[in-house]
Amino acid sequence: MFNPSTHAAPNNRVYYLGADSVLGLDLGSLLNQKGLKLQTFESPDALVGAARQAPPAVLILELGRLPPGTALESFIQVLTREPAPRPELLCIAPADDIETRLQVRRAGAQGLYMTPVPAVDLAQKVIQISGIGSAERYRVLVVEDDPAQAKYVALLLRNSGLEPRVLGEPLKVLEAIRDFRPDLVLMDLYMPDANGDELTAIIRDQDEFFDLPIIFLSSERDLDKQMDALRLGGDSFIAKPVQRKLLIESIDHRIRMSRWLRERRQAVNRRDAATGLLQKDLFLRQLDRCVRSPSPPGDGCGLLQIEIDSPQETLDMLGVEGTERLLRQLELRLCRHMTSEESATRLGDFSYALLARRDDTGALTELAERLRGSLVDPGAPGGPQGEPQGGAAAGAAAGTTLSIGIGLFSPPADDAVTMISRGQKAAMAARLDGGNRSRRWAPAVATGPKLDEDAQIRALLEDAISHRGLMLLFQPIVCLGQEAGELYEAQLRLRAPDGEHIPPNDFLPVAERCGLMSTIDRWVIQQALDVMDIQRVVHPRLRLLVHQAVASVAAPHWLPWFRDQIVQRNLVRLRPLLEFQIADVCHDVELSKALMVNLRKYGIQVCIANCAGTPAEVQLLAELAVNLAKLSFHTLTNTEQGELTGIVRGLRDQGIAVIAAGIEDPETVGRVWNCRPDFLQGNYLQMPSTELSFDFTKADYL
Repeated sequence: MFNPSTHAAPNNRVYYLGADSVLGLDLGSLLNQKGLKLQTFESPDALVGAARQAPPAVLILELGRLPPGTALESFIQVLTREPAPRPELLCIAPADDIETRLQVRRAGAQGLYMTPVPAVDLAQKVIQISGIGSAERYRVLVVEDDPAQAKYVALLLRNSGLEPRVLGEPLKVLEAIRDFRPDLVLMDLYMPDANGDELTAIIRDQDEFFDLPIIFLSSERDLDKQMDALRLGGDSFIAKPVQRKLLIESIDHRIRMSRWLRERRQAVNRRDAATGLLQKDLFLRQLDRCVRSPSPPGDGCGLLQIEIDSPQETLDMLGVEGTERLLRQLELRLCRHMTSEESATRLGDFSYALLARRDDTGALTELAERLRGSLVDPGAPGGPQGEPQGGAAAGAAAGTTLSIGIGLFSPPADDAVTMISRGQKAAMAARLDGGNRSRRWAPAVATGPKLDEDAQIRALLEDAISHRGLMLLFQPIVCLGQEAGELYEAQLRLRAPDGEHIPPNDFLPVAERCGLMSTIDRWVIQQALDVMDIQRVVHPRLRLLVHQAVASVAAPHWLPWFRDQIVQRNLVRLRPLLEFQIADVCHDVELSKALMVNLRKYGIQVCIANCAGTPAEVQLLAELAVNLAKLSFHTLTNTEQGELTGIVRGLRDQGIAVIAAGIEDPETVGRVWNCRPDFLQGNYLQMPSTELSFDFTKADYL
């Protein structure tokens, strides 16, 4: 559980064999922040010589730089000399094919990336596998006035690989924290000079210690008094006499939680050092918070989607490095046009997004035009003074232009994905009009009487079913306990002919009224199975949670049809999990009970969503013998923590795993974490995406 410290200096060397100087510079800057040193090599011989003198912890290889005819495994063997440990390996290839993946897998690589590689993604993987910091010992301050009890607890901690310090004078707790800098405080609740809850309140008043984990130790059995202590800032409560296993697991749990939250908070404002752009996942979470804000954004708030026109022609004219320099100049210009309240990110290889806050829609259009002109004409007014002109000037010479779409927040969007689709739709309209211009988004479904709106959505649905206008997005569900593979929820979207993504809440009620649910549900199942089939090599542990209506799955011949779909794809061991809404189940309980019996016969696991956790619901879910229950967002955010803990415990006592969904901010994570659900899900972890891109190895510490 804990790793004792060692006296050997950690290996912080990272070697990169490749010719992408832009990647090398960006990667070196990111790794340096974590104490890792990057050295780049253009020649395999130079790399071999350096590796034999000073072996790296991580090796990044562009496969195209290997000598012709050299097998990857043979090159690694030449590179590594005993007794030096074999470095962790990451590979970069120009194309994705099965032969390359086999070669990389057989060489023991930890990852394969296709060019061009985002430096942030590669840096995160290098940091993860480098082992830097893995030998650190957790420091625990034990505030205990009883010398015998303090000595006993300190011995338990030391034997478990931690570094304890005992404080027998409670009034010196602030001084001890500043001196020792503990990762966690173990606090006795009742002491002569000051009680633990009083000291905790004082600690929480210090901004620098606001998020320091504090666990109370006490023989107090009164639940109300325990909860009173927790309300003053404690994170959890352990009753005396102390049980070693519970103590160590609780310390480990709280410290890992604290570090994770601290990193996430710091990351929210982290920007690219050179340009000021946010990382993509952080930008999307910020956009999602704006969408879900109780106060609706004003008319001057919008999402600008900025896309390079004819990117292939730009690549052909400028080459990869010239194009990257052009994009770097565009990023600098983009950030210089932003106010302190605005943020931007690089969305794709040739596209950017800017969350703009201006006075009105006219000001948004003016901003889009200034950005568009800054690339077409490097000397345009408002351009940065003294900025190197190589990239932008080359772009203008190559005839590179921009199309900019302006996505608006009115009518209200469902989530960040919807806003991105609005910006993409407007940018597509600008390109179809000839490019080198900006366009504002207009809704695909005009607002009006309910019947007219239903008719428009029904027409869109029927066209989507016939012409592949439905799509799935995937959001990870992270396990907090034993390793559970890669679990994603498949979320449905309706893609209108003009490119807009319409969220399910806007079209599924219409689909149900129009009798289209069974057709849509079958499409969702088939699409999910196709994804699992295609991804089985890259994601061998993939499981998908798939929404269905009770009536669709209970229909005659559905189970034989589903079995045939599984057999056709040879997914007998990888079948998806089905998710039903609690309201749908309660609508016809007897039908639902019969359905669950049949699903169990086929070995199909079931999740019930939007549960409030009332005693009646828990009893019903137990009778249905479902596998998972997903708590409603309202329950997570409006239930007192002690009651929420009871709901989770009640479900788990029935053998039902609990998913806490709708995790949107660190405060919700902190509240929910102590209730010990089995899974976490929400936009704070990752936004829904068309890609299965979540790194579940990052969640090992959760």
